Amino acid sequence: MNIRKKPFQPMQTVLVREIWQGQVWTARPMILVQDADLIVLYWVPGTSWMRARSHQDGEVSVVDRKMHNWKLHNDIWRGAGALRLSIPGAKYSVLIFCNVDGTLSNWYINLEYPLKRTKHGFDYIDMILDIIIESDLKTWRWKDEEEFQDAQNLGLISPKEAKMFRTEGLKALKLLQSAKSGFNGWEHWKPDPSWKIPILPEGWDTV
Repeated sequence: MNIRKKPFQPMQTVLVREIWQGQVWTARPMILVQDADLIVLYWVPGTSWMRARSHQDGEVSVVDRKMHNWKLHNDIWRGAGALRLSIPGAKYSVLIFCNVDGTLSNWYINLEYPLKRTKHGFDYIDMILDIIIESDLKTWRWKDEEEFQDAQNLGLISPKEAKMFRTEGLKALKLLQSAKSGFNGWEHWKPDPSWKIPILPEGWDTV
C-alpha cells in the first residue's frame, strides 16, 4: 500500500488495521482527532469493523494463528466510545474506554510495533500482551499472559521480543501513572455529537 506523507485532517475517517504475518487481522474505520506528536483516533460506537475469527466463529487460538487457520468476520463495536492515543515510534498505544455516560471506564496499554502510516490510515502489529489500568491509575493487571506465553512456545514471539515488550509496557504504565504524560487529560475529551459513524474505505483488505 502507498505510504501517506502528509498528516491526516481532523474529523477525517482513517483506516486502522492490525496486521498479522502479512494479513489483515482487524480493520477499523476511525475518526482522526489529531495527527501530530500524539496521534489521536476515536472509535465511534456502532462502527462496523472486521476482525479475525476461527472457522467455528470463536476466538482464534495461538495454534490457529500459527497455521493461518482463521477468517475475517464483520462485527459491530457495541461498546461506548474509545480513544486510541499513539506516540509516533512508540511500541505501545494507550486506549481510553468510556462508559455509556461518557465517563472514564478504564485505561488500556496495547503493546505493539510502532504504527506505520499508509495511504488510508495506520497499520500495526499487535503483540498480544496488554495492560488494563483502572480509572484511578493505581489498580492494574496484565492481560492475555497465557496466550502471550503460548505464542513464545510456538515461536511466534521470540524471548527477546517478549522481554522488550514487557519492559515497554511497564515504562508506559509508569508514564501514565505519573499523571503528567501527554495521555493524561484526554479522558476528559468529548466527541462532537454530530459525527457520523465512519465506514471502511474501498481497498481496506489490500496489504
